[in-house]
Amino acid sequence: MDSFLDLIVCKATLKKALLFSALFAGFFALINFSSFGVAGLLRITGGASILDFEFGFSYEKAYEMLSLLGVDGRAFYISRIVPIDFPFPLSYMLFYVGWMALLLKRIKPIEWLKYLLFAPVLAMLLDWIENIGIISMLRGYPILPRLAVSFASTFGMFKMVFIAVNFLIIGVLLIVFVISSRKKHSHTDSGV
Repeated sequence: MDSFLDLIVCKATLKKALLFSALFAGFFALINFSSFGVAGLLRITGGASILDFEFGFSYEKAYEMLSLLGVDGRAFYISRIVPIDFPFPLSYMLFYVGWMALLLKRIKPIEWLKYLLFAPVLAMLLDWIENIGIISMLRGYPILPRLAVSFASTFGMFKMVFIAVNFLIIGVLLIVFVISSRKKHSHTDSGV
């Protein structure tokens, strides 16, 4: 596993990080702002949204939200949004890993920091498990499988936490990179 993580860091480039950023931005726009995504659902339902945006929900809240979607909204959710919501986590995982690996390569940190690359993978996996729970609820409606509600709610909360953690990791690595770059330039400028 160490050699695989080392390879990811070694092969990281700005070009790849920008490519992953473009892929993520494209999927983000598609799932949130296109007529195939949440924007289309909001038009159909008059403003009722998806469970993915909730930070945890009870059985009653899930039932209420799915009821507000109506027949057309639930059909749209499972046929349009869910298929996009499987490659979307892959796109953000690549985005986070690309930038983390590039920053790790540039700052040459302590060896164990390469394990931070697992945080985006974990966020992606948690998102997929949440999606499976949501599919089960959409298919089971009006009888929601309690286990599916529990899984979707729990794994969705962990997903959101790990997404925030990924932003935090990139922010900290970026700060370390800027500070170390300034130190290098100040040593070079002073003739040291």
